[in-house]
Amino acid sequence: MWTSEGRAVSDQVLVVCDDLFFWARIEGMARSLGRTVVRVTGEEAMEQEWHRGAPRRILADLGSRSVDVIRWASRWKARDAPPEIIGFVSHVDVETQERARGAGFDRVLSNSSFTRSLAELL
Repeated sequence: MWTSEGRAVSDQVLVVCDDLFFWARIEGMARSLGRTVVRVTGEEAMEQEWHRGAPRRILADLGSRSVDVIRWASRWKARDAPPEIIGFVSHVDVETQERARGAGFDRVLSNSSFTRSLAELL
């Protein structure tokens, strides 16, 4: 599938996650489901993925220090075929949850809800 911008829409899932424990869970679950995930760990890598094509979904650690995921959400959502963007963060970080929703995140989950829902999200 292609967007009107001439970019491919893929079945891949982008994952923005600095936390190695979360990444290990995500990668392990994806492998067990036969899914492809691409880890993005910096602004430059996110820019490369932006030019590569539209992923099906983005899973974003809202506590990431390497990628400003809230800023990127509006850019991804402006595409012809925007990906679903799901953020995860500590359940007590209400301010970040609200900022993410305001930036266009489709869903914002607590870390524990994210972990429980991981198979479905991939």
